[in-house]
Amino acid sequence: MIKGLYNSLSALNAAITRVDNSANNIANINTPGFKRVVSYNSALSKNGVNVYSIKDLDTQGYLIYTGRNLDLAINGKGFFKLTNNQGGEVFTRFGHFSMDEKGNIVSPRGEILFSTGREGKIEVSPDGSIYIDKEPLGKIELFNSSGNKVPENSYEILPGYLEASNVDLAKEIVDMIVTKNYFEANLKTTKVIDEMLGNIIDNFA
Repeated sequence: MIKGLYNSLSALNAAITRVDNSANNIANINTPGFKRVVSYNSALSKNGVNVYSIKDLDTQGYLIYTGRNLDLAINGKGFFKLTNNQGGEVFTRFGHFSMDEKGNIVSPRGEILFSTGREGKIEVSPDGSIYIDKEPLGKIELFNSSGNKVPENSYEILPGYLEASNVDLAKEIVDMIVTKNYFEANLKTTKVIDEMLGNIIDNFA
């Protein structure tokens, strides 16, 4: 009986995690480059139901035309690799960039994508090549989440576009309804077991 109570409580915790993920996904539905987060529950075992994995669902979001030459959308695989003020690496598909006063291509938070070291009219080609006043300066390379370079034939970089989030509102709502029903069923089970344990304790009191 104690095991049954533990299983129900662990299932409730797993359901709460799933609801939190769905709520976060919905909150970021209009965030360019955001990837839907999904959780995977383990099967019922002696340890109950646990969330064994929470992952970003790496599917392509649709492309939004902006017309800005430093709005860069990734069509295909990979992430932009940025460098923050502490020298750490940040991986993102949010491609809203600008030029700072030092000639760096930076994110809204000041993380550096590429250092040009000069001013001028900047252009980015689909293969990631960067030009200022038609002069080639280098190339934007894409990486996977482990920091390894992505093959160039698996993506293109589209200037003038941003990638929308890949969140499907209808799917998130359905998932939340299913999880709500799952939560309520386990809550009822927990209450029944609690009442049974209470009766047993009363009988021995």
